[in-house]
Amino acid sequence: MRQWMCVLSLLALLAVSSAGATYTFVATGPVASGLSPLNENPPHPASSGTGTALITFDTVANQMTVNVVFSGLTTPNTAAHIHCCISAPGNAGVATTTPTFTGFPGGVTSGTYSHAFNMLDAASYNPSFVTAHGGTAAGAGAALLAGMLAGQTYLNIHTTMFGGGEIRGFLVTPVDISIKPGSGSSSPINPKSHGTIPVAILSTATFNAVTSIDSATLTFGRTGTEQSLSFCNSGGEDVNGDGLLDLVCHFQTQSTGFQSGDTLGILMGKTFQGTPVLGQDTIRIVP
Repeated sequence: MRQWMCVLSLLALLAVSSAGATYTFVATGPVASGLSPLNENPPHPASSGTGTALITFDTVANQMTVNVVFSGLTTPNTAAHIHCCISAPGNAGVATTTPTFTGFPGGVTSGTYSHAFNMLDAASYNPSFVTAHGGTAAGAGAALLAGMLAGQTYLNIHTTMFGGGEIRGFLVTPVDISIKPGSGSSSPINPKSHGTIPVAILSTATFNAVTSIDSATLTFGRTGTEQSLSFCNSGGEDVNGDGLLDLVCHFQTQSTGFQSGDTLGILMGKTFQGTPVLGQDTIRIVP
């Protein structure tokens, strides 16, 4: 089975446990994959900065772990935060600790970071965010998680050149997908084809893709925002032999925008509860 692939250098994707226990999020979009200057509002095309972020929120331990890798910033960074609560591509205030994440490497143009925050500690938040949500850390934590689940939070790295943020990505839930199931690794795609590309959203023991994903919201292609959906199979099918029914949808090849040199196919959508999801799998472009 080809697992969902997130370009997280030096980081391992943590497993998602049952709903209401641990939630996993990655930063991406709304324009470019990962943390990108093109995701800023306004965008910063002059920057070649890039990065990835993985966040887990454990509601049993009341702990949020933030993992970040970044490089290529134009100037030294000055701060990094999670902002809440607004839909992409809007701008919102800082929700997490100020002036920056605890222990985040500062004054550099590249680095790695990992830190676990106690979400029942008011020091894990911007004081104004606590005040705005009942004056307690518990209220702030509930509001932040709700924003994450609604796709209304983003992780932002600020620099001296771009004080409002140089690279950012909105937080979404990762899902496992398989492009052209059964075709092996790096599925071949001919962008000139007039056919469709099957993509399976894979179910797990704690996630039923067939009953959870709102197929009407699915987009797929080189950026994940392409309106290429043709149809989804009814009832689901087990594409990887694990005994679980997966959701298989078909996308118009010529609407996916794939180009020579592309190596990733990106799927985006929402659950019926409105939680944004993201899946990626490797591809190879063929004539």
